[in-house]
Amino acid sequence: MNIEKKKILIGYLCAIGAVIFWGFHPVLIRILINQGLNPYMIGSLRLFIGSLILAIVLAFLSLIKKKPYPKVAYSKFFWIIAVSLAANFLLFHKGLEYTTASDAILLEAFSPVIVLVIVMIFFQQKIKHFLYYPGLLQKILFVVMIGLAGSAFLLMNNAKDQVIIYEQKFIGDIIEFIAMFAWALVMIGMHEYHQREKETDILAATAQFLFVAAVIMIPFVPWGEITAISTQQWMWLLVLGTFSTCLTYILWHTASRYLDIFPLVVLFNFASIFNVITESVVLNTQISWKLFIGGALILYASMRAKLLNDKYKILTKEESPGE
Repeated sequence: MNIEKKKILIGYLCAIGAVIFWGFHPVLIRILINQGLNPYMIGSLRLFIGSLILAIVLAFLSLIKKKPYPKVAYSKFFWIIAVSLAANFLLFHKGLEYTTASDAILLEAFSPVIVLVIVMIFFQQKIKHFLYYPGLLQKILFVVMIGLAGSAFLLMNNAKDQVIIYEQKFIGDIIEFIAMFAWALVMIGMHEYHQREKETDILAATAQFLFVAAVIMIPFVPWGEITAISTQQWMWLLVLGTFSTCLTYILWHTASRYLDIFPLVVLFNFASIFNVITESVVLNTQISWKLFIGGALILYASMRAKLLNDKYKILTKEESPGE
């Protein structure tokens, strides 16, 4: 196996590992919210715990190797990632207060389509694709419409959940839909950051992304309620901070270094399927025909977005802006 194939294999293994951890965390967050924990506090503590664990690991490795703490490049894409991640955590956790974990994760699966649209609009060197391929714009619009139709089915889905109220679920779905835009910016930022800052240590960069995002969230958190968190809830918060935040983002940033953005976001869609199954088993929610059709349309739109990128090379490592 040559070096390039080995890197691709590592990228896929890391992405799959991240997807597994991402697949169960919305269900766990919903359980904690149902127990009375503030959603913003859950999100902020996840980020602080994840960044703290990474900082300890990095300090330990630096001590053993007798090397200075790795430096991080604070480029514009670093700040795009940090701010977008904070926005995503604020909206994603708040949305789970009103809607199901299945809706939340499926709506985020729409992000590949939004990535495609953002790249075509804001990365000017990619606009040439419209000139080279006159039918590309129509194909992109078709993918967007399919994804929006899937989102509409999720909005109409009357979840059979003992906690979720249908009227509130609509509000939660709208919040999650907005959170999906923030996640699309995170995905683009990660791709561009790792393609431009190849010398930056992955662990150090991840620790800084998480910490800055956590700091941004501080004003939104009712910190006076932290004393009411039980021992068991702290245990689950540590699980979220360690596995679904710290380890997951290490794996995802590593995968971002070796894979193009669209294979990554398509792999992320498998977290949706895993999450729907987990929620159905753990929270006893029903998989309705509206959820099934809506999820299928969104995942189809995501796959079509990947195929369009593969065919027209809209955003790849070889043709990344600024390279």
